[in-house]
Amino acid sequence: MNIPPVPTNLARAASWSWRVLLCGAALLALLAVLWYVRVIVLPVLLALTIAPALSPVARVLRRRLGRPAAAVALILGLAVVAGLITIVAISVLAQYNELADSVSQAVDDIRNWLEGEPFNLSLDRADDFQSSLAGSWRQVSGYLVSGVQAGVGLLAGLVLAIAVLYFVLRDGTALWEWILRRLTPETRPAIERAGQRAWAVLGGFVGGTALIAAVDAALIGISLWLLNVPLAFALAVLVFLGAFVPFIGAFISGLVAVLVAFADRGWEIGLAVLGVVLAVQFVEGNFLQPIIQSRTVDLHPAVILLAVVAGASLFGILGAYLAVPVTAVVFAVVVSLRSDLTAPGPEDAGYRP
Repeated sequence: MNIPPVPTNLARAASWSWRVLLCGAALLALLAVLWYVRVIVLPVLLALTIAPALSPVARVLRRRLGRPAAAVALILGLAVVAGLITIVAISVLAQYNELADSVSQAVDDIRNWLEGEPFNLSLDRADDFQSSLAGSWRQVSGYLVSGVQAGVGLLAGLVLAIAVLYFVLRDGTALWEWILRRLTPETRPAIERAGQRAWAVLGGFVGGTALIAAVDAALIGISLWLLNVPLAFALAVLVFLGAFVPFIGAFISGLVAVLVAFADRGWEIGLAVLGVVLAVQFVEGNFLQPIIQSRTVDLHPAVILLAVVAGASLFGILGAYLAVPVTAVVFAVVVSLRSDLTAPGPEDAGYRP
C-alpha cells in the first residue's frame, strides 16, 4: 500500500506546531515554578528594580562615608517612600469626616437621579440597603483572617526585599564579578555585555517612569488645586505612586480623584477632573512615553499593556509593577545575546593582532 507523501506546507506546519507546543509547555513550567517560589522571587525582583534608583546615591555617599554608604542610601530611599505614604494617610484622615459626608450626599443625589425621569427606578428601600450593607460587612469580615495571613506574608516579603536591596547596594559589583568568574572565558564577555545592557535598561525604566510619574502628578495635582478639589496634594501623590504601573496605574489613581471631585464638588467638577485625567493620559501615551523611555525601554505599547495585565493576573499589584521592567530586561538580554551570536568573528571582521 502506497502512502501518499505529506504536503510540504502540512509538514512545515507540523514541525512548527510541536516546537510551539514545547515552548508553551516550558513557559508554563517556568511560570509554575515562579508561582511556587513567588515568596522569594517577587521580593528579589522588587529589590533589583529599585536598586538602579539608589545606586547613584550610594556611589556618591561611598566617597564620603565608605562602607556605611549603602545603609544610608537605603534609609534615605525608605524615608522618601514612607513620607509619601504618610502624606496620603494624614491628608485623608484630616478630611475624612468631610469626605464621608460628601460621599453620602453624592450617593443620595445619584439615587434621586435614578428614581426620577426617565429611569423611574425604585431605589427607596432603606431596609434592603441596610441589609445589603450588613451582608457585605459579614462577607468582608470573613476575609479578615486571610487578610491577616496575607499581611504577614507581605511583611516578610518586604523585609526580604529590603535585605536584598541592601546587599545589592553594598556588594552588587562584587556579586556580579563573582557570577562572571563562574562562567567559561568564551561566554563571559557576551554575558557581561548582556548584564550591562539589562542594568542600563532597568535604570532607564526606573528613571523614566519616575519622571513621567512626576509630570502626571504635577499636572493632575495643579488641576485639582485650581478646581478647589479637596485632598489635591494627597491625590497628586497617589497619582505619582500609581504611575509606576504604566498606562493602568495612573488612570486608576486618576479615577480616585474623579470620584473625590464628584462627591465633594458635584458632577460638573467631576467631569472636568475626568477630562484632565484623560488629557494627561493622552499626553503621557503619545508624547512622554515615546520621548523619555524610547532610548532605554524599546517595547511596543501593546506589549507593555499585555505584560501589565499578565503580571497583575499572576501576582497582583506587585506583578503589575514588575511586569514591564522584567519584560524589558528579558528583551534586552535576548537582543544582546543574539547580536553576539550573529556578530562576525575576528577573522571575518578583518581583525589583526
